[in-house]
Amino acid sequence: MNDVNWWLMVLAFALGLLLTFAFMIRRVTREVPVYGPLGRGPGVDAGTGDIEIADTAPFGAGSVRLAEASRTGPPGHTIKGNEDSMLYHTTDSPSYEQTIAEVWFVDEETAVKAGFGRWDKNQTK
Repeated sequence: MNDVNWWLMVLAFALGLLLTFAFMIRRVTREVPVYGPLGRGPGVDAGTGDIEIADTAPFGAGSVRLAEASRTGPPGHTIKGNEDSMLYHTTDSPSYEQTIAEVWFVDEETAVKAGFGRWDKNQTK
């Protein structure tokens, strides 16, 4: 290479690499899908705090999908299911409180029948 051109090549490569990383790295603002705007059911009524159910038994009897993913489920449904990872979280899961559920189950047996795996595969019931 000529003495003048080598540093231009290095500069172009570095800028290309920097721009590639800048466009690849982005902040994730929401990790769960929003069902209400997609026409899959009404949204949660924030005024009364009532829970709106979008789909009953999406994964068989004992499962419920809410209109919007939430941290609080319908009465009697304590198992949180995540459709993206196909994992379910019980109350003894360390991340149970911060988990935003897309599907709620009555018990662990129902979640397993639906094809969901336990949050900690090494631990058994």
